[in-house]
Amino acid sequence: MRFDKDKYLSEMKGMVDKAVHRLKTEKQDFEIYSLSIWTDPNAATSSINFDSKSNSDLKVAKSTEWNKKYYDMYTADGDLDQAKLFEPITRNCNPADFELRDFEELSNSSIPDNWEENTKGECWDILEPALKEVGEYALDKIKNEKIHSDFEMSVNGRQDWYEFTWVLK
Repeated sequence: MRFDKDKYLSEMKGMVDKAVHRLKTEKQDFEIYSLSIWTDPNAATSSINFDSKSNSDLKVAKSTEWNKKYYDMYTADGDLDQAKLFEPITRNCNPADFELRDFEELSNSSIPDNWEENTKGECWDILEPALKEVGEYALDKIKNEKIHSDFEMSVNGRQDWYEFTWVLK
């Protein structure tokens, strides 16, 4: 089986539409601070995730508290490269820690099993542009919803689960 981009985009847009509808009907008071969409090409699964400002602030505070001792230690040792890995963050960028993680999930019938492994990562040359198209679609779909003033949206890529980002202008 080969990757079917048209089918993938249709599946993903359907997932976005369903998530936005559910958010409107089930979580009317939820203000979207962060939105993340990811696809795992080995598992052939995708997910859409929403975070609130309060949840993000809580996760950031916990992370900052944990990272501080390592940041201080490496800085004191003069290892600034290592210290940089423990710098404070300002936003929760881990979809697994979002308040509404895996709000909608999808088994992608458009993606071959173990696609990343079988292509030695070359699948990302095709998947990243498709994910960016999904991101543009999602941004258009949620722009009139209840959005925080510092809203940010992301899709994953080959390097990170929260790699390509958008903000509303």
